[in-house]
Amino acid sequence: MPRYDITIVGGGLVGLTLAIALEPALRAGARLTLIDPAPQPESTAPRSPSFDDRATALSAYSQRAYQRLNVWPLLEPHASPIRWIEVSDRGHLGYHRMDATDLNNDFGAVVANANLGQGLWQRARELDGLDWRFGDSVAAISPGQEAQSLTLSSGESIESRLVILCDGGRSPLATKVGLTAQQTDYQCWARIATVRTSDPHNGRAYERFTEQGPIALLPFGDYSALVWTLPETQRLRVDAMSAEQQLAWLNTAFGQRLGRITDIGTTFDYPLVRRELIDPVRPRLLALGNAAATLHPVAGQGFNLAIRGLMRAADVLNQATATKQDPGDIRLLHPLADAIASDQRLTATFSDRLVRTFASANPVLRLGRNLGLNMLDRHPRLSHSFVLASMGLSQGAPLPETVL
Repeated sequence: MPRYDITIVGGGLVGLTLAIALEPALRAGARLTLIDPAPQPESTAPRSPSFDDRATALSAYSQRAYQRLNVWPLLEPHASPIRWIEVSDRGHLGYHRMDATDLNNDFGAVVANANLGQGLWQRARELDGLDWRFGDSVAAISPGQEAQSLTLSSGESIESRLVILCDGGRSPLATKVGLTAQQTDYQCWARIATVRTSDPHNGRAYERFTEQGPIALLPFGDYSALVWTLPETQRLRVDAMSAEQQLAWLNTAFGQRLGRITDIGTTFDYPLVRRELIDPVRPRLLALGNAAATLHPVAGQGFNLAIRGLMRAADVLNQATATKQDPGDIRLLHPLADAIASDQRLTATFSDRLVRTFASANPVLRLGRNLGLNMLDRHPRLSHSFVLASMGLSQGAPLPETVL
């Protein structure tokens, strides 16, 4: 029976990034395998469902992480830098503008998931010693004192000293092993699309809070990526409109910051929930990424939070491998999970409060949020803190040294 030190379940954006970050463990002699139900990728085009038509806003931290992992040169030709951000409240005077030149660093960049997946797969194919198991999944898992026993859908059985779940927010394996989650349903949907505007974006991003929910436009090549948050009742109302009426409604809500929105591409809707595992650790098992926490997309934090978590995990596991420690030792996993969970709580609370504060029609909260936005524009120190949060750098933690 094949025996591994680390098994990664899930070969999407998070799973592939983690595999690349664990290259030092591979070089140190650790045995790793990655299991994913998607078919064997073609030479240049992975087929994971996460490599879809959406765009991902990478924070400055995530961008530097991919530079460290030697992935960024593969992504940079497809990336649209974010150089300027405006946060505003429709119908009120409150707004805040942030210029990346004040920090001598872009806020991050927007990359199509398809390009991100392709770049990750191109880099991951260079990993020497990683066993790929595509077209397969974990049918059953049994904990043991020294290893987890996994039965795969193909009928193969393997053992692993540590299993890491990177199989998304609907992880079936998390349920099988008894990981429980607390969940908040926002009764909203994120409508994702690419839009054309009459004026070029020039690297400008916008977060516009309206009575119907936040609307974000992010630079995306020659277009802008739209993230349009709609309450369930409003979504049904918008769906009943003609295409021309929807375009007019969106222009009225967003305003003419980039001239007019002249065209909306194909839209994709996703239900919005905040979901967090109460405890992402079991003996010889750890959940990362959306398998551990799913956030509201208002501040673009979800994937960037996952990157910070997996970089922490890779740092710990690379060190453990280098010093011949057991990577599945619960004494390693609990402190790691606590550090990741602390970041998750702060980030989730930031996103959640942002949503609830700007969604409220309470006149006291409305006055407070507009005073707050205007105060940010006048006080660089406060503005800097807000910028760090929007960049996914609120923890201020440096990139770990043992990751490549």
